[in-house]
Amino acid sequence: MDIHKITGVIKDYPWGNDYFIPKLLGIPSNGPMGEYWMGAHPSGDAEIEGIVRLSRVIEEEADKYIGPCAKEKFGSKLPFLFKVLAINNPLSLQCHPNKRQAEEGWLKEEEARKKGVACNYQDDNEKAEVIEAITPITAMCGFLPLERINENFNSFIPKSCKKFDLLKGSIKDMFLALYRLGEDQRTEVLWEYKTNLIQKEDKVKDGDFLTYKGVAMEALDEYPGDIGALAPIFMNIVHLNPGEALYLEPDTLHAYVYGNGVELMSASDNVLRGGLTHKKIDLAELSSIMSFEPSIPSKTKMEKDAYGRIRAVTPSSAFSLLTCNKGFYSIDKPETAILLSVEGDVTVNQGKEKLLLKKGQACFIPYCAAPYSIDVPALAFMAKIPD
Repeated sequence: MDIHKITGVIKDYPWGNDYFIPKLLGIPSNGPMGEYWMGAHPSGDAEIEGIVRLSRVIEEEADKYIGPCAKEKFGSKLPFLFKVLAINNPLSLQCHPNKRQAEEGWLKEEEARKKGVACNYQDDNEKAEVIEAITPITAMCGFLPLERINENFNSFIPKSCKKFDLLKGSIKDMFLALYRLGEDQRTEVLWEYKTNLIQKEDKVKDGDFLTYKGVAMEALDEYPGDIGALAPIFMNIVHLNPGEALYLEPDTLHAYVYGNGVELMSASDNVLRGGLTHKKIDLAELSSIMSFEPSIPSKTKMEKDAYGRIRAVTPSSAFSLLTCNKGFYSIDKPETAILLSVEGDVTVNQGKEKLLLKKGQACFIPYCAAPYSIDVPALAFMAKIPD
């Protein structure tokens, strides 16, 4: 059989929860588990049958495993990274480079990498991404219109706005003014912010979702002294119900706040951080790649593909995220994919051979595997290279 089980890599990020990934994978919980990577990235390379790295197999026989067209476009590499995210606390505010920015940044930091200096760029790939909710997810995405930001700042930090001249000019001016405050100034702004937040009678939760106040209080508690805690009053709050997805262009400032889902992205680990983190913030580099235009986030369009799978419609040429609800799916054309069982035991059929994926198990489906079929009793997700 050409289709093989793979074992991914767990990332014990402190913002993760301690139950979703252990329950999915059927393993003991030993603290926060933020992400489960299924891909061939150097920072988290999956294993085939627990024996050989996925990246090695693809590099040695790219025509067979990802197909000649993908090999020509992406080289002998899997162009996407598939993840499960289990979010208990806000992730860092972050932005990602497009392909040109990543190539330039990677080249610019070449000498620093040789010296072992911490760098902004981990590879020369762009990082676009899409997230789909398994449980309700709250996120922040993109800037509010300047008028709304001004209203919020005058409501929550009016004294600081006047004292530190925070509302002059554009959204970019506001952002840079905030992030250039000294430590004592940040402390003063955040104290005023928290005081006014507490006095507001607004709810911190709306059903299964966090409100702007809930996000703000979480950020202040987890990252005291971090000016990024103001993000809920200058960014859009987005709520995803199970089955809903959000696509993020590389230049979009965002942060996932709470919930569990699957994420699919370009095969990159390039992250420029902008707050809610204990890691490096390079304000100059961040502001050079980030869009400061206000936006109104829209949930990703979902449509059925030729085989009945639900596809999250994105412009990416590197990845396509598919939802397989209960049903039988017969695939007759070659495609390169990773299949993850989320609920129930999924059966993968190739000719007379069968592969059983229990809950939490995944398999790599190479380009050469077609035709094959999938019998899904409840829910599975697929990450694939677009046709």
